[in-house]
Amino acid sequence: MTNAHDPVNFPPNCSLVFIILQLLSCSVPAKGKADFSVCGPGKAVLAVLGENVELPCHLSLNISAKDMELRWYRDQPSQVVHLHKNGTDVKEEQMREYQGRTTFLSARLDQGKATVKIHNVTVFDNGTFHCNFKDGTVSAEARLLLTVAGLGLKPRIQVRAIQGEGFWAQCTSEGWYPEPQVRWRDFRGQALPSMTRLSASPTTGLFAVVSNVTIQDKEVWGLLCSISSPLLRKKKMVNHHFPPPLSRSFPSMAWRTVLPLILTMAGLITVGATCLCQKCQKDKNWV
Repeated sequence: MTNAHDPVNFPPNCSLVFIILQLLSCSVPAKGKADFSVCGPGKAVLAVLGENVELPCHLSLNISAKDMELRWYRDQPSQVVHLHKNGTDVKEEQMREYQGRTTFLSARLDQGKATVKIHNVTVFDNGTFHCNFKDGTVSAEARLLLTVAGLGLKPRIQVRAIQGEGFWAQCTSEGWYPEPQVRWRDFRGQALPSMTRLSASPTTGLFAVVSNVTIQDKEVWGLLCSISSPLLRKKKMVNHHFPPPLSRSFPSMAWRTVLPLILTMAGLITVGATCLCQKCQKDKNWV
């Protein structure tokens, strides 16, 4: 299942090629007692992690598929996702990964339409599937593309002060697929440069995010970290408020203002005390 484990991101030209291949697969009929071809959805099917997804296929002719052998598989026909023949599901030939996770929808078999539902979609379902319709010795098939996407956990943010009155911030999250996009902004809406590291879990295939920024602008009083799924067009965000710039600089400003006053007052007190002592001494000598 090599393709199932690899992240699949399809640029527009690849999607166009896929659609052309689909059209070609529908336009080449099988030869037999009834010439037919099999068609899939014609575009990639988007599935959300943990949810269910349907993989529909249908005959190009409006003929019944009730007596046909219907096989959904991955790279090779032996890698069975679901097999339906002689009017029943054959579970013994299923891949272990799909045992107990598929349902055959047969309501429209008499119209040449059949669908396999995959339950609890995982990262490893991402990739290519085939559906094969076989009538005796005659068969035809179509290719389906399943693209899996999932939103991760709400980001968490940590902030600490660094030397020079700046700040270091880190944004973390887990459970994303495919690789998410990370953006930092301050509360003025300006983008902030960051260093981001993405790592995939060897067991789940899901991505973890660790992203860092360093702030030395004293006018920045808040940060926003957003992590988004390019396929689902959804994002999750977290923000952090800094103390207002005035209160952050107030102690040093206050000391710069108050210290000269304190020194001046101390000087005046010292001079006054000295003068008073000298006057007292003169009065004593006079007496």
